[in-house]
Amino acid sequence: MLKNLGIGLIFTIIALMIGVFTGDWNLFFKLIVAAAVIPLVLSGLLTGAFVDGDRNRANYHTETKKDRKDKNKWVTKLLIIGVPNFSLLIILIILGF
Repeated sequence: MLKNLGIGLIFTIIALMIGVFTGDWNLFFKLIVAAAVIPLVLSGLLTGAFVDGDRNRANYHTETKKDRKDKNKWVTKLLIIGVPNFSLLIILIILGF
Protein backbone atom coordinates (compact mmCIF):
# COMPACT_ATOMS: atom_id res chain seq x y z
CA MET A 1 0.00 0.00 0.00
CA LEU A 2 2.83 2.40 0.85
CA LYS A 3 4.57 1.36 -2.36
CA ASN A 4 1.58 2.57 -4.39
CA LEU A 5 1.41 5.80 -2.39
CA GLY A 6 5.11 6.26 -3.15
CA ILE A 7 4.47 5.80 -6.86
CA GLY A 8 1.80 8.50 -6.68
CA LEU A 9 4.20 10.80 -4.82
CA ILE A 10 6.86 10.19 -7.46
CA PHE A 11 4.40 11.29 -10.17
CA THR A 12 3.63 14.40 -8.14
CA ILE A 13 7.31 15.23 -7.60
CA ILE A 14 8.14 14.70 -11.28
CA ALA A 15 5.29 17.00 -12.31
CA LEU A 16 6.48 19.60 -9.81
CA MET A 17 10.05 19.38 -11.11
CA ILE A 18 8.83 19.79 -14.68
CA GLY A 19 6.82 22.83 -13.62
CA VAL A 20 9.79 24.38 -11.81
CA PHE A 21 12.39 23.72 -14.52
CA THR A 22 10.23 24.78 -17.46
CA GLY A 23 8.40 27.57 -15.66
CA ASP A 24 5.21 26.37 -17.36
CA TRP A 25 2.77 25.99 -14.49
CA ASN A 26 -0.08 25.16 -16.86
CA LEU A 27 1.84 22.06 -17.92
CA PHE A 28 2.36 21.19 -14.24
CA PHE A 29 -1.37 21.55 -13.61
CA LYS A 30 -2.21 19.39 -16.64
CA LEU A 31 0.20 16.66 -15.49
CA ILE A 32 -1.32 16.65 -12.00
CA VAL A 33 -4.84 16.42 -13.43
CA ALA A 34 -3.81 13.55 -15.72
CA ALA A 35 -2.04 11.73 -12.87
CA ALA A 36 -5.19 12.08 -10.75
CA VAL A 37 -7.85 11.29 -13.37
CA ILE A 38 -6.23 8.38 -15.24
CA PRO A 39 -6.08 6.05 -12.19
CA LEU A 40 -9.65 7.01 -11.31
CA VAL A 41 -10.92 6.18 -14.80
CA LEU A 42 -8.98 2.90 -14.90
CA SER A 43 -10.36 1.84 -11.52
CA GLY A 44 -13.86 2.77 -12.71
CA LEU A 45 -13.41 0.58 -15.76
CA LEU A 46 -12.20 -2.32 -13.64
CA THR A 47 -15.11 -2.10 -11.21
CA GLY A 48 -17.73 -1.76 -13.92
CA ALA A 49 -18.86 1.66 -12.75
CA PHE A 50 -19.56 2.76 -16.31
CA VAL A 51 -21.82 -0.12 -17.33
CA ASP A 52 -25.50 -0.87 -16.83
CA GLY A 53 -26.62 -2.62 -13.66
CA ASP A 54 -27.68 -5.78 -15.49
CA ARG A 55 -24.31 -6.08 -17.18
CA ASN A 56 -22.51 -5.42 -13.91
CA ARG A 57 -24.56 -8.11 -12.18
CA ALA A 58 -23.83 -10.56 -15.01
CA ASN A 59 -20.11 -9.79 -14.81
CA TYR A 60 -20.19 -10.33 -11.05
CA HIS A 61 -21.79 -13.77 -11.38
CA THR A 62 -19.54 -14.96 -14.21
CA GLU A 63 -16.19 -14.08 -12.63
CA THR A 64 -14.48 -16.26 -10.08
CA LYS A 65 -13.76 -15.17 -6.52
CA LYS A 66 -10.05 -15.11 -7.29
CA ASP A 67 -10.57 -12.86 -10.31
CA ARG A 68 -12.79 -10.55 -8.26
CA LYS A 69 -10.18 -10.39 -5.50
CA ASP A 70 -7.39 -9.62 -7.98
CA LYS A 71 -9.52 -6.97 -9.67
CA ASN A 72 -10.29 -5.31 -6.33
CA LYS A 73 -6.56 -5.28 -5.49
CA TRP A 74 -5.85 -3.41 -8.71
CA VAL A 75 -8.67 -0.96 -8.04
CA THR A 76 -7.24 -0.22 -4.59
CA LYS A 77 -3.72 0.18 -5.98
CA LEU A 78 -4.87 2.58 -8.68
CA LEU A 79 -6.88 4.69 -6.26
CA ILE A 80 -3.95 4.93 -3.83
CA ILE A 81 -1.65 5.98 -6.68
CA GLY A 82 -4.02 8.83 -7.46
CA VAL A 83 -4.38 10.05 -3.84
CA PRO A 84 -1.32 12.38 -3.72
CA ASN A 85 -2.26 13.93 -7.04
CA PHE A 86 -5.89 14.40 -5.99
CA SER A 87 -4.74 15.96 -2.73
CA LEU A 88 -2.44 18.41 -4.48
CA LEU A 89 -5.11 19.18 -7.06
CA ILE A 90 -7.67 19.99 -4.35
CA ILE A 91 -5.14 22.20 -2.54
CA LEU A 92 -4.34 24.06 -5.76
CA ILE A 93 -8.02 24.59 -6.53
CA ILE A 94 -8.71 25.90 -3.01
CA LEU A 95 -5.73 28.27 -3.22
CA GLY A 96 -6.95 29.47 -6.61
CA PHE A 97 -4.06 28.46 -8.83
